[in-house]
Order: sequence, then structure tokens, then C-alpha cells
Amino acid sequence: MKNRIKIDQSLKDVYPEIRLGCLSFTAEVTQQNDEFWEHLESDVIPGLEAMLASTELGDIPGVACSRAAYKAFGRNPGRYRVSSEALLRRIRSGKGLYHVNSVVDVNNMLSMQTALSYGSYDIDHIAGDVVLKRAGEGEGYYGIGKDFIDMENMLVLADDEGIFGSSYSDSHRALISTDAKNILVVIYCFSDALPLEQFLDESEAAFSQYAGAENIEKWIVN
Repeated sequence: MKNRIKIDQSLKDVYPEIRLGCLSFTAEVTQQNDEFWEHLESDVIPGLEAMLASTELGDIPGVACSRAAYKAFGRNPGRYRVSSEALLRRIRSGKGLYHVNSVVDVNNMLSMQTALSYGSYDIDHIAGDVVLKRAGEGEGYYGIGKDFIDMENMLVLADDEGIFGSSYSDSHRALISTDAKNILVVIYCFSDALPLEQFLDESEAAFSQYAGAENIEKWIVN
């Protein structure tokens, strides 16, 4: 996948700090990893709750830069919240994290920890090259657990078959199920000040430990 992903230059002209952190790996996706959930509930959630009790969401760097990017491209970040903010709001309200599967659960934990949107995709359902672009008029898809989403002016991942992912909500087409074997993870980063390489290293460790990731490759798309 390393040479198949790029960012449309017109996006950089509007918002130069767009970067994508990428990991590809193989894994046997399982319904649940008990070790992961013990770690999340004992170590991760309490720290997030303490942080959220004393910090406004808009003051968290990952959320702040994502909101700024949405505004730059003409979407209301209050109505269309980046997925990391939506997850943090769940934790703040005491709703906890969804149980999905071993890869998506780690994906969501890392998104909350970095406050950046993470998207995990089944590589076998991606056709050809991938570009991060601005969705045009009428473009959209049925989101995971959502009705049809109008994606106009949103930054979306597109392949030869059309758009399939974004920092807001992903489509059904490339979602990670327990049948997935070859996985792509994309970190949507909208600030040069954030340590994206560090986030990739931490992501590699987490997916290895809690999702059984092997044959990991990681890189940054500028």
C-alpha cells in the first residue's frame, strides 16, 4: 500500500498541514481481546476521564486542528464532528467505548489517546490507488451504523470505485470485519505540531500487542 496513497495537492493549497499517518499489517481479527479491555478500562479510560474533566474539547490539540480543517473546507465541525471528538464525548458522558472487534477497538483507543481520527480499512476491498480528496457535490455513502451521509466538501479517501473513508465516518465497503486479513490504518492529522511519527510507533505497538498485527509497515504521506 505504501506507494498507493497520496493527498490531492489542491487540499494542501487550502490547508498545508494535512498529513496522513499510515500502517499496513496482517492480522487474524477476533471479536474481542480480553487483555485489551482490561487495559482500556483500568489504565486508559480513567486517564481520559481525568483529562476531560479539566480540559475543554476545543483545547485538545488533535480536536482543535481537526475542527480548523473542517472549517477551512466549508463544513461545520459542530454538526460533523471528527470521529475522535465523538469518541471523547462518549467517554466524557460515561457511555464507554463500543465493542466491535480486536482491530477496530484498538483503532478507537488510539483515536481517543491522540485525539485524531483513525480509520481502519480492509485492503482487499480497496481497488487501485487511494487519494485523499475533497468530496464533490452529490458525493456520499452509507456510513457504518448511519444512513446516507452527504460528504460534499469533506476530506475523503477515494479509490477506483469511489469514496470510502473520512475522518468523520467511514463507509461499509472497506470496514473491518472478522473476515479481514490485510489491514490499512490511516491517521488523519491536521497539524505539523503533532508528533505523528510517535503516534505511528505507539500505534504499531498497540496493534501488535492487542490485535496480533504482523508484517507491519508504517509511513507518512505529506
